[in-house]
Amino acid sequence: MKWLSSRYVFPLAVITLVISLCLQCAWIRQLYLAQRQAVATTLELIVSDASKQITYQTIAKGHEKSLRFQQFFLSPEWLALRQAFDELKVDNLRSQFHYGITNDSSVVQMKMSFLNDAKLKFDHKSTAVTDGKSQREVSLQDQRDLKVMDSMVNHRLNLLGVPVDRSYTLYDYSSGKQVKGKLLSKLSPSFASGKYTYNLKFQNRYQLVVPVVTWLVIYQMRYYLISSFLMLMLTAAAFYLIIRLMKNQQLYAQAKISFTSNMTHELQTPIATISVALESISKYHLVDEPEKLENYINISRHELERLQTMIEKVLKQEQMDLGKTKMQFSLFDIQSVLKQVTLSMEIQVRAKNAELVLLPSDEPYFIKADFMHISNVCYNLIDNALKYSPPQSKIEISCSTAEHKLAISFKDNGPGINEIYQQQVFERFFRIFNQDNIHQVKGSGLGLHYVKQVVELHGGGVELHSKAGQGSNFIIILPLYEEN
Repeated sequence: MKWLSSRYVFPLAVITLVISLCLQCAWIRQLYLAQRQAVATTLELIVSDASKQITYQTIAKGHEKSLRFQQFFLSPEWLALRQAFDELKVDNLRSQFHYGITNDSSVVQMKMSFLNDAKLKFDHKSTAVTDGKSQREVSLQDQRDLKVMDSMVNHRLNLLGVPVDRSYTLYDYSSGKQVKGKLLSKLSPSFASGKYTYNLKFQNRYQLVVPVVTWLVIYQMRYYLISSFLMLMLTAAAFYLIIRLMKNQQLYAQAKISFTSNMTHELQTPIATISVALESISKYHLVDEPEKLENYINISRHELERLQTMIEKVLKQEQMDLGKTKMQFSLFDIQSVLKQVTLSMEIQVRAKNAELVLLPSDEPYFIKADFMHISNVCYNLIDNALKYSPPQSKIEISCSTAEHKLAISFKDNGPGINEIYQQQVFERFFRIFNQDNIHQVKGSGLGLHYVKQVVELHGGGVELHSKAGQGSNFIIILPLYEEN
């Protein structure tokens, strides 16, 4: 699918995420409206239940556990009748309520009367049973019932799981005028419950007022919001991983092509050199000139060894990637390895007119490792420093220990490595381009990848400290050998 190239994936991912976000917002908005209605229903039910409970307590004192009282005064039909009785307000209507309890029966009377002539007025619109109590005693009892009612409502609100800012408003039962609380027109609350009586004294009616219900609604929606957020994050993470994977595959493909090109060039060079040497031996009859013949044979032998080294390097890397490499651990002093490697690099160092300095230590540093692979690691790091550093450069090799770990430093004063490449240089086939997108130094892109793999197989790690134009310092960290 050529049309689905990597350049289309990012805008496609962005469009998909935007559409998903819009759909989630639309869904959350609908859910919010539904949840807001559910919260309003819950708050209304809290006030209604509190009114039912406190009113029942005032009616059935001493008879709270009576099954007959519960069946009647706690039934939905009675509550609906009471609410309708309270809500019926017309001009010149007088409502009267009375209940009485005897040993064998209870009497509940509701009476409403109105004058046919609208010009006439009742002296009192509504009355209720007072049991012979004075108006002061009735008012005190009403205040006590109000406190119980408000306390019951607050207790139920506290059980909702989030603090709710609330207040209440009182209305005169007869006139319907507000007698306590702020005017709702000025407050503009998010929720105002219906008006409920809280006893049978018919003094006032209670209304719950909640200025803001947004946080309560959001709290009730918390699981939906978390799941929606997680779904968006997972979708974004999936697209990010896909884009990154495609980018890495593209870089890997480009690096593989570059590797093939570089390795072809590297293999052609020794083959061409050997071909020219053999042709010269035959063409110029160098059999009669032993010195020249030996020189050309040595050149051919050296090129064959270099060709074999490159082939072995690729084969070893392949085996290591497949996990088929078996390490042969032995105990040795790392400084002996460093001395041997630096001696073998003398020709390359002189050819580059560079300075290779090994800072020895008086005490040995023993490690248990694969001698050949560790030697190759050191060789690769020194060879890289020589290839990428300018002529007359200086390379310092030193060892140090800390916390039962051995640190081997390979420090050069070359061009350094930009921070954006410092993690990628250890990837397979990766090589740094110059400004013209050209490799200035020929290579396979396997050296540092091999270094990292070998060191990690030994339980160690590789650190790179470098700044552009200030050289590089590769530090190999390996566990020190300690006798138990």
